[in-house]
Amino acid sequence: MSKLTPAQQEQLSSLGLYLQSVRKEQNRTAEEVATQIFIRPAMLQALELADIESLPEPVFIQGFIRRYGDALGLDGRELAQQFDATLVSVLPNPEQAKSGEVEGVVAKADQYRLKVVTEATPSIRAAGGRVGLWLGGVALVAAVGVGIWAMVPLVTASLSSRPAASDPPDPIAEATPVESPEPVETAPVAQALPITVNVNLTGDAWMRVTVDGEVTYEGILANGTAETWTAQDELTITAGNAGAVMVSFNGNAETPMGKPGAVQSQTFTPDTSANGTTPVSEAQ
Repeated sequence: MSKLTPAQQEQLSSLGLYLQSVRKEQNRTAEEVATQIFIRPAMLQALELADIESLPEPVFIQGFIRRYGDALGLDGRELAQQFDATLVSVLPNPEQAKSGEVEGVVAKADQYRLKVVTEATPSIRAAGGRVGLWLGGVALVAAVGVGIWAMVPLVTASLSSRPAASDPPDPIAEATPVESPEPVETAPVAQALPITVNVNLTGDAWMRVTVDGEVTYEGILANGTAETWTAQDELTITAGNAGAVMVSFNGNAETPMGKPGAVQSQTFTPDTSANGTTPVSEAQ
């Protein structure tokens, strides 16, 4: 199943063609721009062609659009806002979700534990309980009224023997119960993957990348290579020639992993500091 809704696909197609046309007007190659914004050229071309099968989650696509626009001298933030990164839409009725005719329900809903929220229909028992509560309130008010009516002669006699005073408050109005508003349920918000690491090589280096406990890459990357990896809980990068590996964590400024020729590992988690410098081991 596609990661994007039809509406998102249409937005991405329009933005991709626009960014491609501006890049060509500036006589810049896809490789040049990709290197500047620290993504693979193939990823940038997939963005231009709206190749959704080659692109990551919508929230990262939105980030690529912003960085691409800024690199071309455009307002990247404004362009990114024209792409809706919302993963699902809250549906008013569960039957609409089963029909498959409503945009916004994607396979990632299960991963993020998103549920369809529907307005609750009062059951017969609940309705009966409310009617009983209402009748009980009416009976209570009636009983209070009868008691007050019986006390009127006594109150009148007592007031006649005292100096005139301001009108007393209405006891029936004070006895009328006030209904409190019912709580409103809100739908849970989808959470994006919290770890994004961009790597830009200024020289050849051996690298091993472990994403959430699984090795996703191991080999030698050449000078000028730019890669992006994402993770949910933990991402570890081990590199030889650490001085040639420039790392940017969650869009922050890039820094070298270590000294030239050194072998070093860095582990990134959602709690890693903004500059991403949290090494777990280092060997010269």
